[in-house]
Amino acid sequence: MAHRSVLITGSSTGIGAACAARLARAGWQVYAGVRRPEDGDRLAARHAGAIEPVIVDVCDQASIDAVIDHIAAADTGLDALVNNAGVSSGGAVEALDIDAWRAAFETNFFGLIAMTKAAFPLIDAAGGRFVHIGSIAGRVAAPGLAPYAATKHAVSALNWSLRAELAHLGPMTSSVVEPGEVRTAIWAKAEQQLTDRQQELDRAGLTERYWWLLDLIRGFLDEAEEKAIEPDLVAKVVERALTAKRPKARYLVGNDAKVQAALARLPDRAREFGLTKAYGIYIQNGRKRRVGAA
Repeated sequence: MAHRSVLITGSSTGIGAACAARLARAGWQVYAGVRRPEDGDRLAARHAGAIEPVIVDVCDQASIDAVIDHIAAADTGLDALVNNAGVSSGGAVEALDIDAWRAAFETNFFGLIAMTKAAFPLIDAAGGRFVHIGSIAGRVAAPGLAPYAATKHAVSALNWSLRAELAHLGPMTSSVVEPGEVRTAIWAKAEQQLTDRQQELDRAGLTERYWWLLDLIRGFLDEAEEKAIEPDLVAKVVERALTAKRPKARYLVGNDAKVQAALARLPDRAREFGLTKAYGIYIQNGRKRRVGAA
């Protein structure tokens, strides 16, 4: 094979697109998973290197099987799978409909498992690697982000088990990359997401009860928009996980992720105290924004 090959899910924008661009520049044959042909065309036109857009929906088994069959028929092999496709979801646990939880797990966790299982024979044949895009939320679950954080905790647990199993099966291995705040298209949708949370609370008659949570989200969004890292910094770490002689089980990306990871290692009461102080700052900033906009 002239090139190492990688399949990346969720490549339309953000981290997935950055991974596709970086790995293609490094000489990889990149199968860039997208859900719409126009997204794939835009990605291939924008970046140099061997990028082949492939249509894949991680929530559709037939779609997953079709892309794996396509790669198998292409005779390039498959050296790596980067499980990046995912959705952001949140809200107060008391207010969230159960379907919101199921939808988050369907994409972020069950879709990841389905993709991993389908790719397993090709990765096995190549002695390749799995890299899963997790989140610092997989270590620290903030208020208002329970569905998202729960899926990322699940991804972390899957990685540990899979990595242990692969240790007995030859050169294959698995890693999880855990970024903090990343500058992606999600922030363009931030105001709509805040409106959605407000409407959920209104429908449940819980707005007065959770006013502080809305302010916390406002404060968090403001800081994230200002301090979020670029997706290519995450892609750089993904490349490291794919090429290191001895890849680590977990890779933290971003100063905020490293600070939260340090807090997560504290005893429970100290951890809660530190996080509560941090959330209080977000709430104050969010309240200032709300009052200022009123």
